[in-house]
Amino acid sequence: MFVADGYNGTRVAKFDKDGKFLMAWGQKGTIPNEKRPGYMNNVHGIAVDPMTHRVFVNDRGNHRAQVFDENGKFLYDWSFGEDPSDIHLFYIGADRNLWAYDRGTSKMLKYDLEGHFLYSWGTGGDFAGGFWGVHGFSVDQEGNFYVAEVDSGRVQKFSPRQGVNPAFLVSKQVYSAWR
Repeated sequence: MFVADGYNGTRVAKFDKDGKFLMAWGQKGTIPNEKRPGYMNNVHGIAVDPMTHRVFVNDRGNHRAQVFDENGKFLYDWSFGEDPSDIHLFYIGADRNLWAYDRGTSKMLKYDLEGHFLYSWGTGGDFAGGFWGVHGFSVDQEGNFYVAEVDSGRVQKFSPRQGVNPAFLVSKQVYSAWR
């Protein structure tokens, strides 16, 4: 299990299945354009590729994703672009693409695991279907997409339409605790 220690720290903490602390990595970098591997500012989300066990870390303050092996060895990084980019969350589903929420543009963003932009959707607003400060999201076994918003204080559920192109959906989880 990997934990983002981002507001007070600048690290990733790794624990075993019983919650025993194993290791941590990451150091405080300069804001906003830190380029050194392993230096971070506001670790604000982590996703793990279930096939390779690569750890994708949202280095929010530096507008980039840093990718490490499961033992903290830096592999590569990519930039999400400058302001208004403000990536909050990462998710890797069964399709092995990385989805991120960008608070700066109020969009869900889809990338391949090498950092190539593929697709985006969404709009800002406190109306049904708009995003306003998404700070959590998940997908259930049926493909329903849920978001939790701090600015509106609500949760929204998005259900896939019949016949929708699955490439446009945030993919289902790799492992489901519901089984």
